[in-house]
Amino acid sequence: MSLTSPNRGYPLERLDGNTGSMAYWSNLFTRVADRLGDLRTAAHAAHDLPGVGRSVTAVRTDANDLAGALPGDIAEAQLLAGVLQRYADAFDAHAKPANDLIDDIEAAHAEWSRLDIAADHAGRAAMAAAYGDDQSEIDDTNDAVTEAIGVRDAAKDALDELWTQYERFYGDWDAAYAAALSELAGGTGAVLTNEARDLLADLLAATSPEEVARLWAENPELQQELIDNHPAVVGNLDGVPWDVRATVNAARLEELLETEPEGPHRDELAAVWRALTTGAVPKPNLISFDPDGAEQVTAALAYGDLSTASEINTLVPGMNGNVDDLFSWGQSAQALNLRVGEGSATVVWFGYDTPDLLEEPAMSRAEDGAAALRSYLLAVRALSPDADVNVIAHSYGSTTAALAIGSQADGLGVTSFIAVGSAGFPKDPTVVENLSNGGPPQLYATISEDDAVARVGRGTAPGHPVSPERLPGATVFDSDGGVDARGESLPAATGHDALGPGAYLEPGSESFYNVGEIIMTGQPGTERGGEGSTQGFWDAGNWWISDEYALIDF
Repeated sequence: MSLTSPNRGYPLERLDGNTGSMAYWSNLFTRVADRLGDLRTAAHAAHDLPGVGRSVTAVRTDANDLAGALPGDIAEAQLLAGVLQRYADAFDAHAKPANDLIDDIEAAHAEWSRLDIAADHAGRAAMAAAYGDDQSEIDDTNDAVTEAIGVRDAAKDALDELWTQYERFYGDWDAAYAAALSELAGGTGAVLTNEARDLLADLLAATSPEEVARLWAENPELQQELIDNHPAVVGNLDGVPWDVRATVNAARLEELLETEPEGPHRDELAAVWRALTTGAVPKPNLISFDPDGAEQVTAALAYGDLSTASEINTLVPGMNGNVDDLFSWGQSAQALNLRVGEGSATVVWFGYDTPDLLEEPAMSRAEDGAAALRSYLLAVRALSPDADVNVIAHSYGSTTAALAIGSQADGLGVTSFIAVGSAGFPKDPTVVENLSNGGPPQLYATISEDDAVARVGRGTAPGHPVSPERLPGATVFDSDGGVDARGESLPAATGHDALGPGAYLEPGSESFYNVGEIIMTGQPGTERGGEGSTQGFWDAGNWWISDEYALIDF
C-alpha cells in the first residue's frame, strides 16, 4: 500500500537507520579528532626546536606547515562525529516512533476506505430514491447515508489523528536529516545555511499567512536561498508575495513539462501551461501550483494585479471541475475584470480535489478544500487589507466556500459571498450562523429554474442540504433571463453548468451581469421575476419549500 500523509505529503515509508552503527562511527571520528589534536600539539612542539642549521630549519618549516593544515582535518572529524551523533539521537527520538505507526495507519486507512465505499453506496441509493415518489424510502435512505457518513467520518478522525502523529515524528526526523546535510555541506549552497533553515522552519510553523508575510519581509537576504532550494514550498506558502510565488511556480511548471512523459498527468500540466501562456494580456500569474500533492493537479491563476487591486474576486469551481477547464474559467475571469472595471483582479482557484458525482453527497472534498481556501483567503486579507474580497462559487464550490468562510465569525474578511447553482451549504450551526448573522460577508445566491442537478444534490446530501437562498439576510437574484439597465436582453441559465452557453458564469448572461453589479454596487442589476424572466420546470410552486433551513429544495 502506497500512502502519503494528508497535510504535508510525507510518504508512509519505513525509515532505515542503525543508531548503534552511527554511534560507533561518531566515537571513531571523535578519536580521530583527538589523535589529530595530539599530532598538532607535537607539530607545535617541533616548531619550537632549539638550534640552528639547515636541518633544524627544515623541521621547523615542515612542523609549521603541518600545524597549519591540521585544524581543518580536526574540525572535519569533529563535525562528522557531532553530526552522526545528533542524527542518531534524532533517529531514536523521531524515526523509530514514526516507523511504529505504519501498521496502525495502514489498518486505519483500510478501515476508512471500506467505510467510505459503504457511504458512497448509501449515497447512490439515496440519490436514486430521491428521483422517486416514495417518501418513506427517501427518508430511510437519507438516514442510512447519515449513519454511514457518521461512522466513516469517525474512522477518518481516527486515521487523521494517526497521521498527525506520524507527520510530527516524520517532520522532526526530516528536519534533523536536513540539518545533518546542511552541516555536512558546510554552507556550500547545496543545502540551506543554518539561517535559511531556521527561517524555513519558522515559516512552516507560522500560524497565519499574516505571520508568514511578516517573516518573509523581515529576511530579504535569505529569500533567494529559500526560492532556490525549496521552490515548491515558497510557491504555495500563503503569505509569501504573489509575484514571488508566480515566478517560482511558472518556472517549476516549465521545468516539469520538459521531463514529464505523455499521460494524464502531463495533460493536466499542459492545461495549466496553456491557461498561463495563451490569450490573456497581460498574462495571468500562477499564484499556486501543486502537481502531485493531491489526486488532481491543483493551481490558481490570478488575472490582474492582486497587489494593487481594490476588488479581488475569486471563482471557485464545483463538481467535476479540474485544471483542464482553467483556460475557459480564465476567459470568464477576464470578462469579469472588464465588467467591473479598473482595479479588479480575479483569481480562478482550482486549489482542491473537486468531487465526482458519487463523491458529491459527502463532505470530505469540501472539508479538504475549505482548509486550503481558508488559508488562501487569509493570505488575500494579509497582503491586501484594504481591498474588497468577493468569492463567487459554483455548485459544490459553494459548499466548500461556505465551510471555509463560515468557519469564522468575521467571514475571513470576505466582503461578498456569491453562490450560483449551489449544491447546498453545510448543515453546521456555526457555519449557518456566521453566514446569516447580518455581518460580513453579505450573502447572495441564485439558482436557475432549470437547474435540477443542484436541487437533487441538496436533497441527497445529508452533509450539505442547506439552501443559501433561504438563509436570513441572503439577497436572492435571478438567473432566468432579464434585461440590463439599457433594456437589452440577458440570456438565462438553462441548466447547472458554470461555463458555456446557458451557464451561470457565461459572460453576457443575467447571472453573470448580476455578479458584476453586486461587486460594483452591492446589489443585483435585474428585478426578480422582471421583464424577460422565464419560468422553467422547477417553478416556485415545485421547489421553494419553507422550513428551518430549506434542507430539501425540490
